[in-house]
Amino acid sequence: MRKRSNRFRNAYQFVILFVFSVLTIIVGNRIACKNARLFTSQVSSETVSYLVKVDSILSVTEGTASYGGVVDATQTSVKFSGTVLFGEKKGDSIVAVQSYDDVVAATAVPVEPGDWIYVHVTPASEEARAGNFFRVKELAILFAIIIAFLILFAKLKGVASVLSLGLTIASVFFVFVPAILSGYNVYLWTLLVCAYSIIITPPYVGGFNKKSLASILGSVGGVTLAGLLTLVLNSAMKITGFASDEDMFVVAILDEPIDLRAVTFAAIIIGALGSTLDVSMSISTSVWEMHETTGSTDFRSLLNSGFNIGRDILGTQISTLILAYIGTSLCTVLLIVTYQPSIMEMLNLEQVIINLEDMLVGAATIILTIPFTALISALMLSKREKNERKPAGEFRIDGGGNAQEGKTVYTRN
Repeated sequence: MRKRSNRFRNAYQFVILFVFSVLTIIVGNRIACKNARLFTSQVSSETVSYLVKVDSILSVTEGTASYGGVVDATQTSVKFSGTVLFGEKKGDSIVAVQSYDDVVAATAVPVEPGDWIYVHVTPASEEARAGNFFRVKELAILFAIIIAFLILFAKLKGVASVLSLGLTIASVFFVFVPAILSGYNVYLWTLLVCAYSIIITPPYVGGFNKKSLASILGSVGGVTLAGLLTLVLNSAMKITGFASDEDMFVVAILDEPIDLRAVTFAAIIIGALGSTLDVSMSISTSVWEMHETTGSTDFRSLLNSGFNIGRDILGTQISTLILAYIGTSLCTVLLIVTYQPSIMEMLNLEQVIINLEDMLVGAATIILTIPFTALISALMLSKREKNERKPAGEFRIDGGGNAQEGKTVYTRN
């Protein structure tokens, strides 16, 4: 009966948390999108885009293209017919041309029957040009497989993990990004999104208990350090935020220039947030399991356990963090290494400096989060056991009527 009552209470708490999470995103989205500039097409306003499934290849022709009279390239044009998959023209047939050459698009992939591809049509000229392949379908299938295995392995906790991940991603794309594009204070909205993520993620993963509370507090400590380090480093290194061509376009999106230093701050903090939540939850869970398994209530023992586990986690987490950054920026690294006169000049490029700062702040955040979370977990568990420990016994005073009359005698019940 008691177990059923606990399950009902846990289910009730999860429902309340889910409702709170969704309502927060809805309200945040309403506020953030008030003046946001979203999904404004960069092609001609007269151009209409359709998602098309390629039915057949009509012809393939080759010609010659010249780049400034210096480089001659072979240009290939693939003419194909396809069927519109969505929208008002759904089911209609359309003929389009895919063009590419062996210089600018040396690795271009020609369309084949069955491919899904975007086609851009200009009504005035009745010209249809092929755009990007539709690539989300394959990733969606892989994502569905991963989610299925996660739920199969972790069961209800897997479902909770998927929910927390989805809600965190939604807060970034439906609240944080529109807030920036509405001209709101980037620093403030970065902290709000981080706070939201820190509050909802541990309860979804670990339940409503002191283990999750320790993870929350550990994450707060880690993210606070990341924020302070980033502010200090950005000021000391005179970071401007202009690290690439894309940054120059971003700053001009709104009438009032977007603060790229603030955007750099946000990118580093949100990047550090994921590893912080991961590490804090791992440490708090490890200390908690140690306590539950051994029954240890000694603060020093629990703290040492957290430190020992944290040392093993530390190396792999930092390696994962750094290798992930290197992997995502490999093409940039190749380009910079090729065209910079020396390694010192390469390292002082703002684009490189920001990536290095991102890695080092993330590593420092992990290093602090581990002992901080272990300390909080040990304090909570030792305090809890101290409060819950049963009294050793009740004592009563017998002041006389015995051989040692006049002395106070304590006897245990």
